[in-house]
Amino acid sequence: MAWAQPEYATAKIAVWWDMKGCPIPEGYDARRIRPNMEAAFKKLGYSGPVSIKKQTPDHLLRGVSSTGVALAHVIPG
Repeated sequence: MAWAQPEYATAKIAVWWDMKGCPIPEGYDARRIRPNMEAAFKKLGYSGPVSIKKQTPDHLLRGVSSTGVALAHVIPG
């Protein structure tokens, strides 16, 4: 498991979410998404503010991934 480097521990955190391809599971309380993400990041040593971006265009995702930033598709559960 990777831990936050001290210089990045309080950095802003952006989560890009494809709401069409990966919708909120039926029966899941959408109000719990941000707190659950914040808790998961905190376990990794991050405490920066979390923002959730919806429907990020493909050209932006390609641009980000070409910089060496890792993008991960995470399936809930």
